[in-house]
Amino acid sequence: MKKVMALLLAAVMCLGVLTGCGKKDDSAPSTNSDAEEKPKVAFVSEKVGTMAFLVQARDAMEKKAEELGFELMKVECADTDAFDSNMRAAIEEGADLIICMGGQGSQAINAIANEFPDKCKYVLVDDEIDNDNVKCISYKEQEGAYLIGLIAGYATQNKDANVHEYGMVHVSQGQSSYKWRYAYMEGIKSIDPDANFTANFVGSYSDPGKAKEFALQQATKGCVFINSAAAGGDSGTFEAAKEKGFYTSGQDVDLTSTDNEFIITSQLKNTGKTCELIVESFLDGSLNTTNETWGIKEGVIGAAGITADAINPAPLENALTAEQIQNVKDVAKEFESGARTLEVPMEQN
Repeated sequence: MKKVMALLLAAVMCLGVLTGCGKKDDSAPSTNSDAEEKPKVAFVSEKVGTMAFLVQARDAMEKKAEELGFELMKVECADTDAFDSNMRAAIEEGADLIICMGGQGSQAINAIANEFPDKCKYVLVDDEIDNDNVKCISYKEQEGAYLIGLIAGYATQNKDANVHEYGMVHVSQGQSSYKWRYAYMEGIKSIDPDANFTANFVGSYSDPGKAKEFALQQATKGCVFINSAAAGGDSGTFEAAKEKGFYTSGQDVDLTSTDNEFIITSQLKNTGKTCELIVESFLDGSLNTTNETWGIKEGVIGAAGITADAINPAPLENALTAEQIQNVKDVAKEFESGARTLEVPMEQN
C-alpha cells in the first residue's frame, strides 16, 4: 500500500512540474524579440567622393553609430531628384532622424517634412529653409575666414612690407560664399590697410588644373599669400605654391602637411562635430526645430594652428612671430565669447 501511495505522489508532483513549465513567468527578462529596436538615422548627401566637407561628416556618423549604438543608413544622391526619392525610401525603412547635408537637398527635405511631419525628425546642415518641421544649422564661416585674413596679412608683411597684393582661388561667386571672401579681406585690411585683392573662381568642386592656373597668375601679380577655397581644386593651388613659393591655406579640414611647407594653415569647418552634436541631442531628446548658426563658440569653425592644433605647425610658426600667432588666437577667443562679431553685407558687384 505504501508503495502505491508513493507512486501516486510522484505522479502528482510530476504533473505540477509540467504545469509550471507551461505557465509564462511574467517576472522573466524579455527575449530578444521583445527588445527595443535601435534608432535609425539616415545620413543623406550628394556623392561623397573626396569632398572633405562630406567625408568628415560621414566618418563622424560611422564612429558615432558604433559608439552610441544606433543604426546608420548612409544614402548618397547622384542629383537633386535623387534626394527626394532617397529620403522617401528612408522614411519607408523607418528612419527616426534624417540628416541632410548641403543645400542640394533643401527642396526635398522641405517637401518631405511637410508631407510626413510626424514620421521622423529632420535636420538640414549648411543651408536654411523656413519650415517648422526642419531644424537648420548654418555656419559663421566668416569667423574662420577672418582669422585666415589676419594670418595672411601678418605673413605677407613679415616677408615684404612693400607688397600689398593678396589672392583668392575659390569655387564660385555668390552671396553664400561671399562671407568667406569678405571676412578674409577684412582680416587682411586690419593688418595691411593698403591691401589689394584678386579673386578667381574655378566654377567646380574638382578642378585642380584651373585652380593651379589661377594661382600661378596671382603669384605672377605679386601675391605672397593666396587663400584656396576650391574644394578638390585646392591641390592645384598647393602645387603652384610649391613651384612659386607663396603662402597658402586650405579649407574645411586641416590640410597642412609635412610635404608642403607653404600651406601654413587651413580654414576649418567641422561638419563631423556638427553631426555628432545633432545625433547626441536627438538621442537624449533635446533636439529642437529652432534654426541655428554655429561658429567658433560651438567648436565647428576655426583655423588650423589657432583654434586647433595643426598637423604641421612649423610653417605657421615660421611665417608669423609667436606674438602674432597669439594675437590671432586672442581674436578667436573674442569670437568664441561673443565680444567680437562680424556681420557680412550684401556683395557689391
